[in-house]
Amino acid sequence: MKLEKAFMLILIVFMFVLPFSYSHAKDSQAIKYENWTVDFFIDGIIRYSTNGSNVNGHIFGWMIKPGVCDVDVLYLSISTYKENAASLKKNLNGKSVSLKVSFPEITEIPESVKIKTDFLSAMDYTPSLTVANFSHFLMGPVFDSRMSELNKIKIEVDSPHSDLFDIVSDVYDLNGYLAAKQRAHDICEQHLIRQLAFNQ
Repeated sequence: MKLEKAFMLILIVFMFVLPFSYSHAKDSQAIKYENWTVDFFIDGIIRYSTNGSNVNGHIFGWMIKPGVCDVDVLYLSISTYKENAASLKKNLNGKSVSLKVSFPEITEIPESVKIKTDFLSAMDYTPSLTVANFSHFLMGPVFDSRMSELNKIKIEVDSPHSDLFDIVSDVYDLNGYLAAKQRAHDICEQHLIRQLAFNQ
């Protein structure tokens, strides 16, 4: 009985303290760690990501959700001036899109690996600029360790879909990745604790 009351007291403290500790995050909707940002995405999803070196509007990162905080899912947003949203949807809906991933510091063979992603959506931001989103690739331990140890990652849209994009690759800085990932996972776990407390 005492243990149950102590547990409930801890949960109540978390419910009231956490909103204050993350009030800055909710106000700005982003927490910066060097070149990486932790923000709150749609439907309670927490995203940690960075911008491209070639095109600042390109975004590469990972998404996690309370309840499945240990599953990091790719988030990639890239732009094109070659095709509009309707054309991208026509060419990519329901298809897997291969990406070539490499780490510029690694020169031994194989220099790059291919990963399969799914096309999620496309949106016209201007009459000539369209942004496409890709996901559904789960980060594994090897991928995570490379990102933790190295400074940059290069991601390139592979053929046959590369002809839909005018800039097919970008390089993303990994400085801040570890801190952003840790913070995103901390926030995710704390949100899960709050959800469990509300459901009691």
